[in-house]
Amino acid sequence: MSYQRWFRPTNEFTLGRRTFVLCPVFCVLSLAFLCFTTSPSLATSDGWAATYGGIFFDEAHSVQQTGDGGYLVAGWTRSSGAGDADFLVLKLRSDGTVEWQKTYGGDSWDEARSIRQTSEGGYIVAGWTMSFGAGLGDLWVLKLGADGAIEWQNTYGGGGEDLALSIQQTGDKGYIVTGVTSSFGAGSSDVWVLKLRPDGKMEWQKTYGGDGVDRAFSIQQTGDGGYIVAGDTISFALQGQETPDVWILKLKSDGAVEWQKIYGGDNYDQASSVRQTSDGGYVAAGRTDSFGAGGGDVWVLKLGSDGAVAWQRTYGGVGLDEASSIQQTGNGGYIMAGNTASSGAWGVDALVLELSPDGAVEWQKTYGGVDDDWAFFIQQTSDGGYIITGGTRSFGAGEDDLWVLKLRPDGSIDDACDFIRATGISEKNSNTPVRTTNADVSNSGVNPQDSSAAVQDINASVNFLCASTAVE
Repeated sequence: MSYQRWFRPTNEFTLGRRTFVLCPVFCVLSLAFLCFTTSPSLATSDGWAATYGGIFFDEAHSVQQTGDGGYLVAGWTRSSGAGDADFLVLKLRSDGTVEWQKTYGGDSWDEARSIRQTSEGGYIVAGWTMSFGAGLGDLWVLKLGADGAIEWQNTYGGGGEDLALSIQQTGDKGYIVTGVTSSFGAGSSDVWVLKLRPDGKMEWQKTYGGDGVDRAFSIQQTGDGGYIVAGDTISFALQGQETPDVWILKLKSDGAVEWQKIYGGDNYDQASSVRQTSDGGYVAAGRTDSFGAGGGDVWVLKLGSDGAVAWQRTYGGVGLDEASSIQQTGNGGYIMAGNTASSGAWGVDALVLELSPDGAVEWQKTYGGVDDDWAFFIQQTSDGGYIITGGTRSFGAGEDDLWVLKLRPDGSIDDACDFIRATGISEKNSNTPVRTTNADVSNSGVNPQDSSAAVQDINASVNFLCASTAVE
């Protein structure tokens, strides 16, 4: 099962019911708390919180505001669908009510990790499948129409385990995908980047790595037509070190390496998200065990266009704290979402920090109830607020439900939302060394294969936890 909530480093990567290499694994609790529900106004509201799910496990990893002012959410479900777990895609209206909801999958484990609206109004979604493909688990990409119907679907992989963690449409209307492969490359697992044409056919594909474990979690096309990639590496970590360091690669438009750098200390360091900033540099966020206040802190690195560190800060307490997603905001600062065991109600809570352009905390809030709750992705919305998605055990209909939070610009929703708390985690400057690396870059030789997902309309339970006064 694929849970990333306790952030405990191990030597395994969870892929469905199988293990990959070096990924956090979580213990699944069956206790769930059902919160009271209220119905939101049907007018556009400036804040709301809702859970979506069935009686089993449901979780979201990606959210985006769509051109019509609604939202697109992707993850996976064990409550509905054809197999052990299926891709789950929800199209929400601006007030959080469901426009449509569908599952995509086969008879085994299938999990969506990244979704984006495309230029013609459809959607591209990527993750992995154990129901289709060539190996133990293949990277899976679905192109959907505006109504969720499948336009094309392809698997990409070899005899090992291969998965996608980030996808984006590119300027030429193709797609860039990154993740991890154990079928190709130089080591136990390598970073894998695929450039797809608009029809899903392969334009180019490359692996990046050494003789150990190397992973990518985030990719974005940059203003010059190249790409920025973030993840972690053991192959190029400090000599003798068995825990990863942050690895950032700047690629040219053809996948050739422009520069690649390592950031980290003696312990576990990872980047989960990277974005280009308005000054042509980059901001990356993840987790560090090498610096900070506790056993794992949020780590944010502001980099120049050449990868040099402009500033770096940790944010955390005595527990485990990690960033999952970061984005520059319209005022030049940053919004970050992740999870904290240092602050909040109990266990793990979703954590959101708004940072000034120099990394100072403008505000910080946790969101959660009596059990574990977590956030995987955040985006600023057109009204200056934020949309967040992840999972919750504190609220909803099942053992785990996916939840979506629409925040005001100050992180609030409404006074009725008693699960929001101001918090006071500490912030510190960190001082990581920066090292240039020289990873092996190889062309991989996979060809796309057609898949045949079953598509089902579903009717997941929707519970509104609170809704702010509507703006008519």
